Amino acid sequence: MDVRAHTFRGKRWRLIEVDHSPRVGGDCEAPHIKGKVIRISRRVHGPQRLTYLLHEALHACLWDLDEEAVTETANDVARLLWRVGYREGEQGDRNGQHA
Repeated sequence: MDVRAHTFRGKRWRLIEVDHSPRVGGDCEAPHIKGKVIRISRRVHGPQRLTYLLHEALHACLWDLDEEAVTETANDVARLLWRVGYREGEQGDRNGQHA
């Protein structure tokens, strides 16, 4: 993963890849934690990786949203992005490089 940190709603999280099992996929530390981290499994690829990235980003943005809403939203948005051609590592406008 080339991105090492990202700011969500004015708070900065470090992004790291870890050896979580593909079943776990990722986790996000609470916004009040100093040096907070989002961890994504390096064992997950393709549309499932996109889903986990979105899932953890939603937790960072909307910490008070319940797990069911985060999961459903991440799945729906990831499915849409995959259908329109998003692929990790591609160059060009399709990857939203203005973020």
